[in-house]
Amino acid sequence: MALQHEDQITDFDVTHGSLEAASIDGLVLRTGHLRNVNLGGAVLERLELTDVCLTDCDLANVEFRQASMHRVQFVRCRLTGARLPETTTQDLLFRRCIGNLSQFRYARLPSCRFENCDLQEADFQGADLAGAVFSECDLRNVEMSQASLNGTDLTSSTIDGLRANPESLQGLIIEPHQAPHVAVLFGVEIR
Repeated sequence: MALQHEDQITDFDVTHGSLEAASIDGLVLRTGHLRNVNLGGAVLERLELTDVCLTDCDLANVEFRQASMHRVQFVRCRLTGARLPETTTQDLLFRRCIGNLSQFRYARLPSCRFENCDLQEADFQGADLAGAVFSECDLRNVEMSQASLNGTDLTSSTIDGLRANPESLQGLIIEPHQAPHVAVLFGVEIR
């Protein structure tokens, strides 16, 4: 796949491509599917994805700077160490992805869904996660300080070692058995 700065691609179906370690600014992808595409280590500035599905793609250590994503699905993708700072999204789904050590700092991810994802030690500092759902995800040692968590549902996820400031937790949805993990953030000891 040979892509250039400011390219706009529409109605595509790509299998087994590679943009490994590519550096592209202003790429626009609309209405398509990427399968088994290697984006490892790529730096894609101002990336725009609309109506795109990525399946079984390698996005390890990818960096999407100031990306915009609308109606995008990541299915069984490897996102280890991926960086998506200041990304803006709408209708975003991550399903069965491995995203440990990924960074979503200051990203706008309202109403985003994460299903069966490994997000151990992911960083959501300052992110807008209002209304987001983390369904059966591994969120051990995840960073959510200064994040907007109003209406964020963590009820079916593992949250051991959750890091957040108490102010960020307003409106967070958890189950009673998860309360001790959150109480620690307030300095409460449960015996």
